[in-house]
Amino acid sequence: MKNTKNVKVGNMVCCMAILFLFPVVGMAQTPTGDFQFQFNSAQAPADNVSTTSTSSVESATASTTAAGIILQRDLNAQADITQPENLDDKVAIISLFEDRPETHLGFFNVMAYWVQESVRAGVPANTIFLILLTPFLALLVSFVRTVVGLPTLDMLVPIALAFALVAVGITVGLLVLSAIILASYIAKRSLLKLKIMFYPKRSLSMLFLALAVFAALTVGVVLEFERILSVSIFPILILMLLGDMIVSVQLHKSSSETFLITGTTIAIGLIGYVAATSLTIQNIVILYPEIVLLVIPLNILVGRYFGLRISELLRFNKVTVD
Repeated sequence: MKNTKNVKVGNMVCCMAILFLFPVVGMAQTPTGDFQFQFNSAQAPADNVSTTSTSSVESATASTTAAGIILQRDLNAQADITQPENLDDKVAIISLFEDRPETHLGFFNVMAYWVQESVRAGVPANTIFLILLTPFLALLVSFVRTVVGLPTLDMLVPIALAFALVAVGITVGLLVLSAIILASYIAKRSLLKLKIMFYPKRSLSMLFLALAVFAALTVGVVLEFERILSVSIFPILILMLLGDMIVSVQLHKSSSETFLITGTTIAIGLIGYVAATSLTIQNIVILYPEIVLLVIPLNILVGRYFGLRISELLRFNKVTVD
């Protein structure tokens, strides 16, 4: 009877989440600025037509060239979505709302109206996207731990790793991450037999991590990784936090367990990086933010899973066959 009640509650939550996915479609208004410009141009004297046309062509050519330079600069810059978007990106995002204009608050468009009005009020759309993406990454962590059966470094560490990779770039991120993993191994081998308390030992490991990160950044500059020139200290601190937790795990667990925990955490972080940098996912989450409510029934389903984990099925497969 209790299980039947839980199933009914889960089905009701699923239905409510699905209802939120049906958008209220409106019609966009047609701008009138171009008509005013054409009307004023028609009033110009005939003898100035040639001069006006020449200046218009030169202006259009200059604008096209400037746009090409800006586009090329943006492509080379690989914009950091952990930072607030610039004015051009803000205009593009607001233009995206024309595909689903929400000008009036209703029961089925609460999330969309909230997001659109927040962006128009000045809240960075990049920040909103990353906030709404966080529950999905947390769901991924819970699925990997509960259903797949692979351990990770806590819940927020893989999520923070994903956002740190977005902030510093995948190339620089993997370079720094490799140096941190190497430094954590060296720290373990150097400090394992040192007879001091646990926290002073972890504090000493930060010396190895700091020198490794500094060396990785130096190598990146030598290899001419332009992203290093604008990297902030905060994503680096997140990566160092990951290294500190790896050292902490190594001091308590075996090498195989540490490798499994670290590998799973990094794999989830890479999946989160791919999701955070996907333009399709960004547009879907910003335009249809109600999709975040799907984590409610999905978490209930994951939480009600009491069977063998996938890793356990693979481990005991030979025993079952025999």
